[in-house]
Amino acid sequence: MSPLALSVALAASTAWALAARTSRWGSTPSAQRGRYPTLLAVAGGVVTAVFVLGPWIGAYAVGAGLVGLAVRRLVGDARHRQVRRHRQGAVIELCDALAAELHAGLPTRHAIAWACHDDPHWSVITTAARLDGDVGAALRTGAERPGARGLLAVAAAWDVSARSGAGLAGVLDRVAGALRDEQDASVEVAASLAPARATAKLLAGLPVFGLGLGASMGARPLDFLLGTGLGLCCLAMGVGLALGGVLWVERLADAAEI
Repeated sequence: MSPLALSVALAASTAWALAARTSRWGSTPSAQRGRYPTLLAVAGGVVTAVFVLGPWIGAYAVGAGLVGLAVRRLVGDARHRQVRRHRQGAVIELCDALAAELHAGLPTRHAIAWACHDDPHWSVITTAARLDGDVGAALRTGAERPGARGLLAVAAAWDVSARSGAGLAGVLDRVAGALRDEQDASVEVAASLAPARATAKLLAGLPVFGLGLGASMGARPLDFLLGTGLGLCCLAMGVGLALGGVLWVERLADAAEI
């Protein structure tokens, strides 16, 4: 297999995995439509790099770029999970604060405006409460953020209370308790999945130690991998399988956290 064909094949498969929204917060129709332009753009960049830089240097540059994209994707997903968990806690704190204000006798709109004023993420809710707008719709809008799904229950309770005049504080206490139980379960699931994620990353990095061991024994593995067509094929397949394995484990783990 020529370096050009190898580079295009590796770029196509890896770009497909990187462009696919494998986590639950990105599976929107627009994101799915965005896979194909991303795939075509990466494949076009591969062909350009190979013809401009030459087959060998272009293949090395493409491989390094794909590794960088994969690492960036993994880091971005980890940060997204952290933001999602933080916002889950923020929703619980909002329920507790709003229930406390209502128990103290504050009117509902003043209570929710006071409970949300410290968090800029709930600015749309604060604005709706202060301008006598539709707080339920604002809560549902806030629930579209990753990790804020619990606001849907708060919005439903708010709408029922507004129509029937029923008390809202007791319902919010129960909603906060249910969300806290859900958060505890999510933490347990994440803790159970952490070893699998760590193992996948460890296995993906083990070949680097193998290269060091081979070099220490005088086998000169880099000369074979970077200086011959067969070695380049082996390097491309190894990198592709390692990245694919890590991304696949992340996909399974994200699906289990739903």
